[in-house]
Amino acid sequence: GAAILAGWAAGRRRGPARSRYPGVIALLSIGCVALAAATAGRWADRELRSLSAATVARGAQAVELALAGGAEPARAARVAGLPWAHDGSLESSDGQWTMPSEVAAAIAAAPDRGSQPAGAPAGAPYTVEAGGATWHAARAADIHLALLGYERTASPALALAAAGGLATLLVVLALHLVQLAARPRALRRTLAAWGLLAPAAALILAFTLGPLVFSLWISLHEWRLIDPAPLFLGFDNYAALLADGEWWSAIGNTALFTLHVPAAMAIALALALLTRGSRRAMRWARLALFLPGITSVAAIAVVWKWLLSDRYGLLNRGLERVGLESVPWLTSPDTALVSLMTIGVWMVVGYQMVVFQAGLAAIPRDWYDAARIDGAGPWQRFRHVTLPGLRHTLFFVFVTSVIGSFQVFGLVYVMTEGGPLGATDVAVYHIYREAWEFLQFGNAAAMSWMLFAVVFAATWLHFRFLDARRAHG
Repeated sequence: GAAILAGWAAGRRRGPARSRYPGVIALLSIGCVALAAATAGRWADRELRSLSAATVARGAQAVELALAGGAEPARAARVAGLPWAHDGSLESSDGQWTMPSEVAAAIAAAPDRGSQPAGAPAGAPYTVEAGGATWHAARAADIHLALLGYERTASPALALAAAGGLATLLVVLALHLVQLAARPRALRRTLAAWGLLAPAAALILAFTLGPLVFSLWISLHEWRLIDPAPLFLGFDNYAALLADGEWWSAIGNTALFTLHVPAAMAIALALALLTRGSRRAMRWARLALFLPGITSVAAIAVVWKWLLSDRYGLLNRGLERVGLESVPWLTSPDTALVSLMTIGVWMVVGYQMVVFQAGLAAIPRDWYDAARIDGAGPWQRFRHVTLPGLRHTLFFVFVTSVIGSFQVFGLVYVMTEGGPLGATDVAVYHIYREAWEFLQFGNAAAMSWMLFAVVFAATWLHFRFLDARRAHG
């Protein structure tokens, strides 16, 4: 704040026409933010380490008091409410303890099994390294207590990073306002504009950018709900995914599911051409075809699951009535994904048809009249007039449909649950299982970012292809 005021004063001294915020002061402002965040982080880390040591020391004192009162070792150890192990069972997997095995092994490997230095009071805390983290430990008679440091379980690093980022944004905004200080009218208009944009910007920051940054942070950690603290892994989660056969199988299934997009677009374009016109029958036909696009995916999945059931499905009953064998639509690896692709076509064709009709309405009728005069038939008019006139619409529908197909989840979750034998285990469902069934949120976040990279790369390549075609006419 002081740096910003100094910059404002310097700008005012230079006069309204040359009012500029000095670059040195701008860097100083951002440096002050970074220094304040780093200082707060170091202070918080030191205080949390001290609190962890004090907590485990008080636990050891409570255990000593319980032992002095005649309590059994196991009952006395539970008084502290901390993970514990008995000195005689540190090297045995049969010991009755609640301490993680890697921590017990680290204490067992320590000199004198964690005994205190000469002259240190009983129950004095010390530290051991286990599982890539620092554990605070203390010994009371033959009982070892351990606590994963609060500097990990209650670290303010993420909050400080968010606060630092917000402060940096405020500094940038202040720089802009300082530049406008010499122009009161422009300053008032700018403040009014930012005031109107602030609610929407806050929502985007809280519910879009914030979760994105948090998921990126999670992807760099081993983060599970059952763990007291995330363990920083760097890019290990991403490296593990490169060798994960199940993940790449899910990506392959998703790519196969995406193949329904061209078929859906062809059907939608044909329907758009057939249902053009203002007759009442055509309007009702368009409405009927569009309904699946606005119906709940869960409801659609339940209905289709009933229709395609092996035992009581309406479709198989009809096949049996005409003397044909029933088909395992959803229970065979050969047909399950194809069945979902067919349902996917049925769900999106109405929406695509409406978009194509809007594109067709934008093509000038003069083009068709000129083509007829030149002797072009229906196919030639479609090829040389309709398709070129719809190229932007086709591109939009293709890109949005591919992105939507990569995000397919509801159909798989309700109808097949990824089966049979993983034949319909698509990427988003695989991410869901990794997060909410196996509680591996770090892996799930890494999968989400990798899926984003795949979709982004596919979209970027399509844009480049379209730009290349435009450049060559």
